[in-house]
Amino acid sequence: MINERKTIAVFTCHVTTGYRKTFCEALNQRATELGYNVMYFNFMGIIGNKHRDYGQYEYKFVDVIPFDNFSGIVLDEDAFAINKVIIKLVEYIKKKARCPVVSISSYIEDFYNVEFDDTSGVELILDHLYNEHGCRKIGYMSGPHTHADAAVRYQAFKRSMAKLGLPENGTGVFEGDFWFNRGREAVDFFFAEDVEHPDAVVCANDYMAMALCKALKERGIKVPQDVIVTGFDGTEEGQQFVPRLTTIDRRREDTAHKAIELIDRICKGENCAKRTIITAKLIKGTTCGCEDIDYENEIERVNLSTEQTRTVNYYLGDMIAATLNMNVVESIDDLGKTFHEHAINFGEYRSFCLMTYIDDDGRSSLQRGMLMPTNKVYPSMIVDWWDDYKGLERREMSTDELIPDLNDPDPKIMYVTSLHCGDKCFGYAALSMKDHSLFNEFYNVWIATLAMALESLLRRNNIHELIANLEDTSVRDGLTGLYNRRGFENRSAEAARKASKDTTACAMVIDMDGLKKINDIYGHSEGDFAIRTLARFIKKCCDNGKIVGRTGGDEFYVFVPECTEEEVKIFQQKLTDTIKDFNEVSDKPYKLDASFGSCLHEIDTTYDVEELLRLADERMYKMKQHKKHRRLSGK
Repeated sequence: MINERKTIAVFTCHVTTGYRKTFCEALNQRATELGYNVMYFNFMGIIGNKHRDYGQYEYKFVDVIPFDNFSGIVLDEDAFAINKVIIKLVEYIKKKARCPVVSISSYIEDFYNVEFDDTSGVELILDHLYNEHGCRKIGYMSGPHTHADAAVRYQAFKRSMAKLGLPENGTGVFEGDFWFNRGREAVDFFFAEDVEHPDAVVCANDYMAMALCKALKERGIKVPQDVIVTGFDGTEEGQQFVPRLTTIDRRREDTAHKAIELIDRICKGENCAKRTIITAKLIKGTTCGCEDIDYENEIERVNLSTEQTRTVNYYLGDMIAATLNMNVVESIDDLGKTFHEHAINFGEYRSFCLMTYIDDDGRSSLQRGMLMPTNKVYPSMIVDWWDDYKGLERREMSTDELIPDLNDPDPKIMYVTSLHCGDKCFGYAALSMKDHSLFNEFYNVWIATLAMALESLLRRNNIHELIANLEDTSVRDGLTGLYNRRGFENRSAEAARKASKDTTACAMVIDMDGLKKINDIYGHSEGDFAIRTLARFIKKCCDNGKIVGRTGGDEFYVFVPECTEEEVKIFQQKLTDTIKDFNEVSDKPYKLDASFGSCLHEIDTTYDVEELLRLADERMYKMKQHKKHRRLSGK
């Protein structure tokens, strides 16, 4: 799994979103410094504001993960918004992991915990507003009251306000959504005509603070001149926002370093405390008035933003072109070529490997729809820029191995993401980035596009299989599964055309004896049984190269493109013995029997298959007449 180095697994969601980008980059850096690989299990969760279509099926992927193969696990529980996934994930980690597990966003009993002190952060903000800015009328914009972080921060707000001798709910508490959607409602709440207006609003995270600043500007209320606004979490977006947020640094870099160092120390046999506390740090920005806006710097940022927008537009164009191409490919190889050509917009990566599930019959998830993962996979698609997989022998693998080993022995960062479409499971993708860098948001678009392309491939393969089955049905006998007359004629004529010059071919005709009597006395179902039994015996006696067909009610043809007289005798004796053995142990009230005729001849302009069959039929008929004569004469 990756290489011979120890691997730390990280379970999170949306690794490039919000604070996780800073956290993951810091985690990558510290892990590689200490000589560890890092393998992220990058769950998608809720996409956008509400779309659960992809994330709701990610719980199935948990079955595949080899928890007992890791040297350490970092769990970011709060990143998961779909309960079914995180509940199963925590359950499996507790049951299967044999390594130290560090929770970094919520306290989980039985794990090691690196915890951020939210209470100290709220106290820092309020002390700053009270002592540095003289604020006494302070409102609070909470996150959803049912959210664990929101509850902790709200309680800290009330205690800190009371400690300062202020009303614990200040000028009012508005319940936000931890996102950008309720800024205008919050302005209406805090600045209604019949309420006391605050001189500061503390927001429980940066996203709500930015939404509030925007809504205040729309109403002509200036920040920080008319009202101070503060955030929480110290996000990158908040520090790029104009005006730049005064907020609390959750010290994600320190949390990442502590988590990796904790695992390293435990792996080395040290005894470590179950809880490590990270204290808050205040970031002074322009939304409280501590800093003035640096307009020269802001102009540079606007120019940079314009360049980034132009780049994003180019990337979008590439993505659209790739999507169109990927959904019309005919094979997984074509899909790999398209990915290799177009997948250049999510960052500089070393390699990409697509593992598809294989069932017990050796069929791929691209050949049949799978509703659950299997325990076998195959590297169906590899794009390798740095020769990570050079010399790789493609083979079926156990999911305990997860991915093929890389050639490079240096510490690696790997991102593993489930690939499914609706309830159908296709496999997973493993991406190796260059150095410590993360992919950008376009990679998640690629994952979704690949999932849809795999679904299209599955449907296309199913249609091809259906057509093949229909074509096969048109040339097969429904009762025995052998070729019907049409199928036999087509296959034998084709075999005769392909046969070498002066090849001695053989046609055989086998006719069941007494079928009419069996049907008349015992019924047609018994007659069908007798036909199927004889067909099975004929097929059993035919090795490779023999073409077998049922061309009438009780008549069977065999064509052999290359044959000798001795082989014909062996075939006839084998069939006779097989029928005899059956009759000796059968409890049927009748005996199975058949007449046989054959004709050998060089395939040339004089004879064709039809002529051989005609002669073989004549000889079979003579044999049948001989048997009848013997029965009548009592011999």
